[in-house]
Amino acid sequence: MLNFFSSKPLIDDISCEWMFDTFEWALTHFDHQEFFQRSQLIQPTNDFFPGNIDSRHGMAETIFNHVVKYAGLSHWPLQLQAPQLFNPQPPALLDLSAVQRDSSGNHTLPALVALQPLAMTYNHQQASKPGDLASSYAHHLAQHMVAQSQQLPLGGAEDFNASTEIVAIFMGFGVMMANSAYTFRGGCGSCYNAQANRQATLSEDHVIFALALFCRLKGIATGDATRNLKGYLRRNFKQALKQIEREPVRLQQLLALK
Repeated sequence: MLNFFSSKPLIDDISCEWMFDTFEWALTHFDHQEFFQRSQLIQPTNDFFPGNIDSRHGMAETIFNHVVKYAGLSHWPLQLQAPQLFNPQPPALLDLSAVQRDSSGNHTLPALVALQPLAMTYNHQQASKPGDLASSYAHHLAQHMVAQSQQLPLGGAEDFNASTEIVAIFMGFGVMMANSAYTFRGGCGSCYNAQANRQATLSEDHVIFALALFCRLKGIATGDATRNLKGYLRRNFKQALKQIEREPVRLQQLLALK
């Protein structure tokens, strides 16, 4: 019998399967203990990003340091360079037997050493949009992490940007990734600055689904997950949760990796 009251899936079946597969790949290669035991859902609030900022570079540096800490990569030789000083070079490979992370702040992991730091920079315009800037940092850190692990994402290099956005959400930055996935230009566009926006690969619906999967695996309440989301995304989050609950076998496969 048809069920007229069943909720419409947020994303198609193929994308749903890819999301579960990508989370399984991330849990396998990027420290499942950090994910289940220490990672948090990072919120775009002063509680998570405290600091008095008096310059754009100061803003960029403060947000960078917080994002690195929440990603669990404070022991990596990461360095933020101002845009005018940044010289992009292929990063040297670190001596990793496995990717280990610790966001607890206890500094339990030994510092990794490299002849050259893993340099990152920022878009000067994004310093006016802290959420977009933090999301961009998280995505770049995810790219570094995947590159250093030498574990190609599902779909190979072609899906690198999309898969590493999922890894950034997997590390806890899904609320800001969702809020920055699409920026409405508005009527006259007088306040619109395209250069300040995060350049997203995944759609809002895909980011929201990944955020919902993160929260379901971590046991994070819907109210905690959605209180800092853009208002119109909250309904999509609940829609994603309902779709996830219709995949009990896949859910248990992921939870079994604890």
